Amino acid sequence: MQAPSSAIAAVTHPDPYPYYRSLREVRPLFFDSGLGVWVASGQAAVSAALRHPSLRVRPLAEPVPMVLLGTATGEVFAHLVRMTDGTFHAEHKPEVERTARRWQLADVARAAEDAAASLAPELSANDVLTALPLETMARLLGVPESERDNTCRWALHFARGIAPGANAATLAQAHEAAEALMAQGRALGLNLAQSANRIAFMQQAIDATGGLLGHTALQLMQRPPLSALADESLDAMRVFVREVERYAAPIQNTRRFAAGPLLLLDQPIEEGQAVLLVLASANRDEAMNPQPESFDPRRESVRSIGFGEGPHACPGAQIAIEIVANGAREIRARGRFDALFSRSNGFRPLTNARVPVFED
Repeated sequence: MQAPSSAIAAVTHPDPYPYYRSLREVRPLFFDSGLGVWVASGQAAVSAALRHPSLRVRPLAEPVPMVLLGTATGEVFAHLVRMTDGTFHAEHKPEVERTARRWQLADVARAAEDAAASLAPELSANDVLTALPLETMARLLGVPESERDNTCRWALHFARGIAPGANAATLAQAHEAAEALMAQGRALGLNLAQSANRIAFMQQAIDATGGLLGHTALQLMQRPPLSALADESLDAMRVFVREVERYAAPIQNTRRFAAGPLLLLDQPIEEGQAVLLVLASANRDEAMNPQPESFDPRRESVRSIGFGEGPHACPGAQIAIEIVANGAREIRARGRFDALFSRSNGFRPLTNARVPVFED
């Protein structure tokens, strides 16, 4: 099998992990002239970049994508904690974390089970990957049943609109969706930042949690003995999903941008340059876990940076795992799992999220 041409092409490659291993072993931090970015693949480089105060989540010259400026979508984007640094991030990240902590595991479990039970029998596996996380988050956010379908549709349109390369029609849908979702926030008495980050809880679940559900399905289908162990209890399924996240990393990479000249592991990085952090590779670094290339839910401890580290560590890591564990158990209990996920066919054409595609 031909190796991927780059760390971006690796996201949709049938098996990118030998390529990632070669990067870690030979050049864990290097400048890719084809992509025009630094690529960090080793755990030390990725962790250092995630925690470096001068590496930001957006370019200094473009805090909001140019195509979104002056739109409702752009206003939401500008107030997303995950897409900001500095004073705004420091002020509002604690509130996002408090919101995530407000939901007990029992709340998440109940919402995920209800969402899985409500999925229409005719939904395809690919629709389930999107619908289950969205429906669950809408329930956790207290969206009334009468508004849930519209809210989930708007969140999906918003997510598609902020993706790179969105066309004019997709952007128009995103702007309408952002206006509708922000109106919901205002009706709840939320301020601008609270309303925007309410949307983010749903938007981030689409690829990250949906991808985790897809990879969990793949591993459950491909590993019958371990699947049988996962079916024994909710705790066992949680452990299985946690290992899936480490091993298969739904979010394969993320980016950081140099706010000024800096050193990353003694490597000079110029102001304005981008660093591609290959989270999926770092998760399989021996510095993170013993025998990292083995899928082993029974390992004593699991270390992963798939949800990030440092100031931008995702506060919803445990929520995502709980959604997938409970959702998968509910679908399996209803006897739909094998029919839904029996055949896979590659991955969605995304540059950072590795989301399986299943045949109808």
